[in-house]
Amino acid sequence: MNKHHLTKTNYLQYLSCPEELWLQKNKPNLISKITADALHKIEQGKLIDQLAKDWFKAGDALKSESTPTANIVFQKKASHEGMLAIADVIVLDTTKQGHIRLFEVKASTNKKKEHVQDIAFQKMVFEACGYVVTNCYLVHVNKQYRFDTELNLSDLLVIKELTKEVKALKKVTLENAQEAMKWINGPMPKERITVGCPNKLSCPFVQLHFKNLPPVTIYDIPNISTKKVQALMDLGVLDIHDVPPDFPLTERQRKQVSIAQQDEIILKRGLIKKALNKLEYPLYFIDYESFSYVIPVQDKHKSYQQMVFQYSLHTQKEAGASIQHTEYILRDKKESVENVVAHMQQAIGDTGSVIVWNESFEMARNKEMAALYPQYEVFLEGMNDRMFDLMLIFRKGYYSHPDFKGKNSLKSVLPVLCPDTTYKKLAIQNGAVAAIQWGLATSDKVTEKEADQIFDDLLKYCHLDTLAMVKILDKIKTSIL
Repeated sequence: MNKHHLTKTNYLQYLSCPEELWLQKNKPNLISKITADALHKIEQGKLIDQLAKDWFKAGDALKSESTPTANIVFQKKASHEGMLAIADVIVLDTTKQGHIRLFEVKASTNKKKEHVQDIAFQKMVFEACGYVVTNCYLVHVNKQYRFDTELNLSDLLVIKELTKEVKALKKVTLENAQEAMKWINGPMPKERITVGCPNKLSCPFVQLHFKNLPPVTIYDIPNISTKKVQALMDLGVLDIHDVPPDFPLTERQRKQVSIAQQDEIILKRGLIKKALNKLEYPLYFIDYESFSYVIPVQDKHKSYQQMVFQYSLHTQKEAGASIQHTEYILRDKKESVENVVAHMQQAIGDTGSVIVWNESFEMARNKEMAALYPQYEVFLEGMNDRMFDLMLIFRKGYYSHPDFKGKNSLKSVLPVLCPDTTYKKLAIQNGAVAAIQWGLATSDKVTEKEADQIFDDLLKYCHLDTLAMVKILDKIKTSIL
């Protein structure tokens, strides 16, 4: 008799990383606690599940049909030989007993491969229990939906039929599910580096068996494919220092390997100077924090649209001048983003370089805010026209350091160039947590005192993002003189 059940979530985990699934089932104490970001996604999924339920109950989801409410069943379970499926929505056929239509609800804005695999697993289990699944559907969020005063479920949610795609997976789903059952109820898998696992070397299975992993590995080679990782592993290579000189890599990849192996710092002073010559005073170092949620919290915003709730700005009016700082944060979900833009306009002049880290983010937000608030279009477009992406000095390889490990994020560069400036002492240390915390602070789940503390933590985090750019630019200038 099997000691473990296989759910649809387990099945998808098996397809993704079977070793980690085995640990989840047999040694759950070795699995890390769920992250705040993952919890946030689960919360959004539960919300969409409930909204879909309301939509079906109201009769709006199947408005072209005359389906009795009693024939719509939510969270129906089916179990067969240790395999368990819980369907979000089942619609019973009014004319044929045991014939059903299966609806899977997802908080995503489009169909994904794993959604089809998810539904195929459910169909297999229900049919093993004697049901006839005639049609399969995915209920997902309409990515074009814009919130306007009140929530409209018929505009928010979309139904997509996947019957043919699900049917095509019938044989492979049965084979995979049977293998998964044997796997989770079998002995501990053989020790190995799980090539292809989305968690890479942070996979708990890898960390259980391999205690002394090299500090810089082949996974740190930029954009390296699973195929190349496997080829290197077949050669017994995990440490980036052991990559053979004749192993096929792109120019960028080979460059990173060379930097690591030779432990060299590359400074292309001429190219750096040329890039910095484009800077024009005053210098405006700016950073946004944004909140993305499946249900927009302000009018005219789309589902999952990044809504700017905060900015930090460090300003240097001329070379050698002291640095000034200003900031603004929305303290209520309903306080208009326009207030953020208006505050920025007062702080940023019509001339001077606007310095960011990864310009695609800030530029996209400026375009979105310009569309929402046309009265600020000239100002926001002007910011974009004057934008200088400090990250490009590192992305283009003008400044390369082995301790960057081939990365060019702010949090990869800062601790190497400016080790005395750190995020480690902050309550909030990354943008994903910042967004989640702002959502919490503007909810009714915390007290006013707790909310004030979160807002203070958010201001400190965003302040450091722009201060970090000031310090990195100073370090670059010092390095090329």
